[in-house]
Amino acid sequence: MAVATLLSDALDATLIAQKISRLVYDCNRPPESGQAVRAQSEVFHISGNTGLSAAQYAERTDYIYRPFQKAVAEAVKTRPQTVLVTIHSFTPVYNGTPRAVEVGILHDTDRRLADAMLNAAVNNPKYNVQRNAPYGPEDGVTHTLQEHAVAHGHLNVMIEVRNDLLADSAGIEAIATWLHTLLSAALADSGGEF
Repeated sequence: MAVATLLSDALDATLIAQKISRLVYDCNRPPESGQAVRAQSEVFHISGNTGLSAAQYAERTDYIYRPFQKAVAEAVKTRPQTVLVTIHSFTPVYNGTPRAVEVGILHDTDRRLADAMLNAAVNNPKYNVQRNAPYGPEDGVTHTLQEHAVAHGHLNVMIEVRNDLLADSAGIEAIATWLHTLLSAALADSGGEF
């Protein structure tokens, strides 16, 4: 959340942050997704997510997912020129396999902002940046983009940062500054098209 807070401040942008772990409920997935509340995360069993009744699942959805999605919807509705940027982190090793990607620039069917950011990253190659990695739309991670941006024609992108780069305040600040540079360049490079 620290990177999102720094970016929000730098861009004078609204920040809507989820303070509950996505291991409890992943707000970037709809309630009908089998991935919204996982009983297993990589090799770790999550006992608190096992054997939930329909009522318990609905309660968790109503308490965590719906308020988050409602806040995003209201923010988008009040800002006609919305640019939706979601920020997440990921582990450097998954199921025993190291991940070379350091920053993922993800998109769904609307790739305008992602393309512009990837182009800007070529001129600022500080990190190993990859498109739709370590996840992509085929993994079901673009729900918030689809729901609140793609459906309304708003520019959007999902950013994934490898969490070993966020181990201290210097790393957090470096990533936030670099992402601010990329986002600013991507938006300026649009020539008003976006």
